[in-house]
Amino acid sequence: MKRRTFLGVAGAAAAGSVLNGNVRAKETMGISDANAIQEGPRSTPIVQNCDVCVLGGSCTGLFAAVRAAQMGAKVAIVEKQNAFGGVATSGLVAIWHRLKDRKFKRTIIGGLTQEMIEQLTKINACSEKGNHGYTINTEELKIELDKLVLNHAITPYLHTYYASPLIEDKKVKAIFIENKNGRQAIRAKVFIDATGDGDLSKDIGIPFAIRPGLQPPTTCSDIQGLPKNIHSLIKTHSKEFGLAKDHGWGCSIPGAKDVKMCAFTHVFNTDASDATQLTAAEIEGRRQVRAYMDIARKYGGENNNPSLLDLGSYIGVRETRSFTGNYVLTEEDVMSCKRFPDAIANGSYHIDVHDPKTGNFKFKEPRGDFYQIPLSTMVSKQADNVVMAGRMISTDRSAFGAIRVMVNLNQVGEAAGVTAALAAADAKTVSEVDATSVRKQLAKLGAVII
Repeated sequence: MKRRTFLGVAGAAAAGSVLNGNVRAKETMGISDANAIQEGPRSTPIVQNCDVCVLGGSCTGLFAAVRAAQMGAKVAIVEKQNAFGGVATSGLVAIWHRLKDRKFKRTIIGGLTQEMIEQLTKINACSEKGNHGYTINTEELKIELDKLVLNHAITPYLHTYYASPLIEDKKVKAIFIENKNGRQAIRAKVFIDATGDGDLSKDIGIPFAIRPGLQPPTTCSDIQGLPKNIHSLIKTHSKEFGLAKDHGWGCSIPGAKDVKMCAFTHVFNTDASDATQLTAAEIEGRRQVRAYMDIARKYGGENNNPSLLDLGSYIGVRETRSFTGNYVLTEEDVMSCKRFPDAIANGSYHIDVHDPKTGNFKFKEPRGDFYQIPLSTMVSKQADNVVMAGRMISTDRSAFGAIRVMVNLNQVGEAAGVTAALAAADAKTVSEVDATSVRKQLAKLGAVII
């Protein structure tokens, strides 16, 4: 049989199979109107039964998974990107802020953050920047985080999207995921929502708000050979290249000569929890990077030829949904450096809110040595077996401007993991878990608990 004839027969057979499948599918599926398709019931395979399932593989989520595993829990972690680390890796944000209090006398942050800094320093992939903190090689961090997953027998699901929950009473019994293997389910005793946008928390009904004037996101890049006066060049020539009035920052990359991590612009008027707006923001963010490189090429002087080495695989999102937990951390809590009996994290980074129209940084300096984040901002009595972790925890707008940085949220992740493991082991709701026990376990694991 000729190849063309064979392909024709094979195609016809496949078409017949599809058509027969469609005939059967009509019994359970159909287009009910112009705007919706009714899906019939289906059987979804369970690929994992575990104690703790973490949604979101940022450092917050991964550190949660590690701590839960160290507590003896069987753990799975779901991440939509091809690597762990979130904004610190896929987003290229190469700076972790200081681990000391505001007077630079006392170490207030330890745990897995300090462990990663020590590991990266050994291979010249981390540099201390005085009292400001540390710059890190984001690509090396990816590998260190992979090692954490493997060393703690955590089951990873990369390139995998959370789709929806299965809820009974006030408990999530399972979550549905989508990846190359199709639609699957993971069943767990306790879930940790480290998705950033709070996708699971939204779906199960924990109250949230999307505040007006969200802090705008930024597309980060690694560029070699930019002129030293790039910021003034952007300010002077922004209009010519279609850039709005803006304000940005950057830092060096350890071990990389003449390479700068650039976070020079914002994509204004974006709610990154909306798929359509997020898509537009990704494209606009990359256009902005090209625009300020073109500014450098045109106005950076002779022998100036900057080279784009890397673009973040997703835009760096600062703020979307804010959820209401059992306690809402306030600006005054941060400014007064209030102490909490259920504190699970300490921070010294100032309040930093990016203006939604100009990108300018609005700083407020706390009056004391360091502030704290209580466990009660991470749990809700409306969700029996879900712990919130990351930038969506329960704070007001101003307090959020301080706690949102990675060294703070890394600690939140560690606390989420311990809390989830205790809840799973003792068959308690997450709100019933004793904060004193969480604090004791964190201290045993190397966290700084005050």
